Amino acid sequence: MKQRGASKIVIAAVVIVILAVGVGIGYWLSYEAKAPADGQPMIDQKGAQGSQSDASFIGDDFTLIPPAGWIRTQIPSTLVSYQNSRETQPKGSAAEKINFKSYLAVSFDSTNGQSLVQIAELVKNQTKGVAPAISFASAIDGTIGGQPAKFMEADLLMQDVNFKVAIAVAMKGDKYFIISFNTTAEKWPEYRDIFYNALNSFKFKY
Repeated sequence: MKQRGASKIVIAAVVIVILAVGVGIGYWLSYEAKAPADGQPMIDQKGAQGSQSDASFIGDDFTLIPPAGWIRTQIPSTLVSYQNSRETQPKGSAAEKINFKSYLAVSFDSTNGQSLVQIAELVKNQTKGVAPAISFASAIDGTIGGQPAKFMEADLLMQDVNFKVAIAVAMKGDKYFIISFNTTAEKWPEYRDIFYNALNSFKFKY
């Protein structure tokens, strides 16, 4: 994989953790206008249900329905990203001090002839290179938009905040897409289904 691709993966996977923890998420984001209990996500179900005010993202290669009430943001090196701007953290917590907001982001790159297994391993290794404290669970096989996909969940303790990171890697043709999620470990039970429902809505256009 070219270094360009590796850099993009790192940014997509952990940009909010690395940057927001250091300088505050508000500086980096500028606002614009279900996984089963056994942990085996099947991402070919009907899409997530959003309200009429939650417009679908329609890109050149895919469509996505964001979680209801989440707003579109500008995260560097991503195709599209959303965050829960109304989210609040426990009073006095480390997450409150950095004004952390749960988010999802999508990025892509060329496969350069690599398999899905190789790309998923690269994503994991490059993320560990930026955040050595991150701990990944075993990758799970599934599908997104009718295509094979890999799903990875991870835990990361940084500046006294326990983060939960979820990454899905889907490949079609000569492109692969990374859908990244980040929240706190405390809020993960509340957001798990929301995150996987967003994945359910991901549809390829080619």
